[in-house]
Amino acid sequence: MSNNKIKKYLWFLLAIVLIEAGGLVWLYLAKPVSPYFKLLPPNIVASSYFDQAALLGLLKNNTSQPPIALGNSELKSWLAKTKIEQPDQILRLFGSQMVLAIKENSTWLILAEIKVPTDAFKQARDRTEQSLKQNYNLISESYRQITITQVKPLNRKEESLFYAEARGYFILTNDSDLIKATMDKIIK
Repeated sequence: MSNNKIKKYLWFLLAIVLIEAGGLVWLYLAKPVSPYFKLLPPNIVASSYFDQAALLGLLKNNTSQPPIALGNSELKSWLAKTKIEQPDQILRLFGSQMVLAIKENSTWLILAEIKVPTDAFKQARDRTEQSLKQNYNLISESYRQITITQVKPLNRKEESLFYAEARGYFILTNDSDLIKATMDKIIK
């Protein structure tokens, strides 16, 4: 009789292990890590899914901490150069969740869902581009019938930025190949 109890116990343990394994498979394979996971190009070294409103609050409230203070001063300097007024208004164009992805060689990408109607987004983009044109060259190129804009500093050796809007997503990066690879994943 004790042999029967051991068999029942082993079958019970096996059932529990199979149920847990099924749960793990569902968590890791069936569900993406973030809504942006399937939109990121291959060979991403790291990615971070974040709430931009919470990050903005952190930046505003913790200005004395060294990494945040450095980031704030760089951001304020860049905004002064770009002549962009009310950057908070720009962030309201996007959903609260965004992703920052990093590749090798300091290549990065920010991907955000556009939450406002297309016309409102285009108006805001046009106003921002007018501000940028004061200190930057804006060079447009078409890729898969979508306009990619390069923001190139005037008379400086700084790197360019690239941005585009594809199927309701805004893409900002410092690499033209990365923006095209991301667009390919979004359009797929």
